[in-house]
Amino acid sequence: MSLPVNERLSPCGIYVDADGEWYHGENRIFRPEILELLYDKLEVVPGGEYVLADTKGKCLLEVEDTPYIVSRVDLETSRAAEERILLGLKHLPKQEILDPGTLRVGENNVLYCRILDGRFKARFSRPAYYQIAEFIEETPAGEFIVKINGIGYPIPME
Repeated sequence: MSLPVNERLSPCGIYVDADGEWYHGENRIFRPEILELLYDKLEVVPGGEYVLADTKGKCLLEVEDTPYIVSRVDLETSRAAEERILLGLKHLPKQEILDPGTLRVGENNVLYCRILDGRFKARFSRPAYYQIAEFIEETPAGEFIVKINGIGYPIPME
């Protein structure tokens, strides 16, 4: 499902490729402060389309997969021996805490999770996939789980 016809938006002229690189026309957007501003204006509408929104209105962002890419995975253990997995996101300085219940395997065995309070889908880069694979186990039933704090969270196929 996409936006209703009476709410169709004009394209922004900005494109995000499958690796999370942003482009305006043929020019890659690489300045951190501009990328951070774009992420701050990012919304996802019912149907999964991405828009950039500000006080002047909204425009439709062209996205090959998802604008959020998990670029790094780190295990953090507290003094109480509680584990949590921290996700580094491409182009963003702040780490996210993985909600293991949001992990999903998509088309072509690409791993995804939900971030930013579940509002957005993030794609794992190949290096991040190999990092999180250290915490993934196969059950006797042939299902895959990620194990954190001794609890196994299933990773379903989308």
